[in-house]
This record gives sequence, structure tokens and C-alpha cells, in this order.
Amino acid sequence: MGSTKVNRRILLIEIIICFFLMLVFDFVFSGIAAILKTDGLWVGIMAYLASATVLMIYVVKVEKKATAYVGLKKPLFIDIPKGLILGLCMFIVQQIPLLLMKMDYTVLAVKPDWGNIIIMSLYCFLCVGFVEELIFRGFILQKTQELCKSKAVVILVNCLVFYAFHWPPVRFVFGEFFNTTVNTLVLCLYLYKSKNKSIVPLIIAHGFYDILSAYLLPAFLFYIGK
Repeated sequence: MGSTKVNRRILLIEIIICFFLMLVFDFVFSGIAAILKTDGLWVGIMAYLASATVLMIYVVKVEKKATAYVGLKKPLFIDIPKGLILGLCMFIVQQIPLLLMKMDYTVLAVKPDWGNIIIMSLYCFLCVGFVEELIFRGFILQKTQELCKSKAVVILVNCLVFYAFHWPPVRFVFGEFFNTTVNTLVLCLYLYKSKNKSIVPLIIAHGFYDILSAYLLPAFLFYIGK
């Protein structure tokens, strides 16, 4: 009984430390960027890569576990279409409330800078998608499952933690809360239903969704509005 309590306490500490890990790295690299007056993009890249590096060292070297423990498995070709379809589904679901409210999409139109879009697409896939899925649907989800056997509770915790991580820049805006919650639900449910239990399709879906919503949709609206 005592051993179980200790294990639960360790799992909880691991989840808390993992959550704050990215926040700390973001704060540190933001400070460095402010001093050196460098591009903010590099802050994100360094913060994400530092977080992923520390996490993987902990899993592989400290816990002595394979990367499959956090869902990071050998990529399969089928992961690409699965991820793209999943990302598209996330995007479509999030447009439904806007369509029901008859939102004026023209306000989102932005003239595209394709060079910047290519760079940011790489950033979305290789940094944002990869690291956030590794941390939230990989490490934190796995640790929460070991802490609690209820899938509903595990998904709820993942929703709250994922939103809390994005809260500093978005604050409490219902649209942002809806978006992050829907994304988490879709990604968690897919992972639970998949046979391979790989986060690779989730990484692709996450990156593709970000590109669609932040860059391709505004570009599309710009061209059809000309």
C-alpha cells in the first residue's frame, strides 16, 4: 500500500515537472533572445528542442525505457495519410461553430508570404507538432494512465494540461478553449483507438492543423476575395 502511494506520488511529480519544463525553457530562451535581440522564432525552436532532449534523456537513460514507451515508434508510410486526414478533421470540426455563427471569414484573409509559410510549416511539424505530442500525448498521457485507469479522467486531465500550457498567450477565450479541447479529444481518442499506439500520426496531424488554420486558410481567403 505504501509502495503504491509512493509510486503515485512519483508519477504526479513527473507530470508536474514535465508540464513546467517547457514553460521554464520558454522563459529562459525568451530572456536570452531579449538580451541578444534575436528573432522570436529561434526562441520557440530552442525551447521545444531543449524540452524534447531533456525528456528523451530522462525516459531512455534514467527510466531505461524504449522510446515506444512515449509512443515514439518507427514511422510508417501509412502514418502520413492518417495524420493528414486527422489534421483535416480537426480543422473541419473547429470551423463548424464559426459557420453556425455565420462568421465573416474575410477578416481572416492575409496576403501570403510563401517563403515564411514554408519555414513556419517546418517549424509546425518538426518543433510544435513533434514536441507537444511527445510531451502531452506521449509522456504525460502515459504517466496519467499509470496514475489513473479511467480513460475519461486521463483525457480530461490531458485537455486541462494542454489548455493550461497554451493559456499564457491566449488567456481565457472560449474559442481558444474550444479549439485546444477539441484537438486534445480528437488526438487522445485516435491514440486510444489505434492499434499501433504511435504518436507519429498525431505529430503530423498537429503540424498540419496548425498550418491549415494559421497560414493556408488566411491565404485561401485572400485569393478568393481578390
